[in-house]
Amino acid sequence: MGRQAQLKRARREQAEYVASLTTCEGTWLEKRPEMEEQRQIVAATHLLIQKHLPIINEFKRDVTAANLYSLELFRDELFKPLHFEDWVVEQMIEAVGEPPIVESQDDPAFSSYLQRAVLSVATSRFRASLASQLRRFLPVLINAERYRDAVCVDYNAFRTSLGNEVSPFLVQMTLQSMARWYEEHEEEDEELSEAAE
Repeated sequence: MGRQAQLKRARREQAEYVASLTTCEGTWLEKRPEMEEQRQIVAATHLLIQKHLPIINEFKRDVTAANLYSLELFRDELFKPLHFEDWVVEQMIEAVGEPPIVESQDDPAFSSYLQRAVLSVATSRFRASLASQLRRFLPVLINAERYRDAVCVDYNAFRTSLGNEVSPFLVQMTLQSMARWYEEHEEEDEELSEAAE
């Protein structure tokens, strides 16, 4: 196999891996970005740096506020295609067990569980793949003049790509994905028990 063929195969395998992580099947995120989309992502990033530096600095200055804003933003249906596929959730549960049942929202046990769950699957390839998928939303948000949201996406893409970081994006995707997974499996269990009766 020639060098060009090897490169094409590697790109195809990477695109398949990226799509396999999330529920993006059937959406624009399923296919790897074309050159034009890649140029738009770069242009959007430059625009943020050139024209929206005060928002960027605000995110850097108040990390707690930035994290809260991020958690809220990633609940938006826009990001639903980035929820993790079942196999990722199952791998998390296999690695760290079932999530704890907590009595109070202030109990750190659940947030600690989510962090451990993320770290159990977050290889460098996993992180880079999700960060690149997340950055694909930059042109969408810039075109909609949602500049604060675009800064938030860029901020989280950067934090997601870091080695041991558990970004708000990763936390929210884990939370939403696990909620969906448990809901679907509870329904399956109920159907099985009804059929057995």
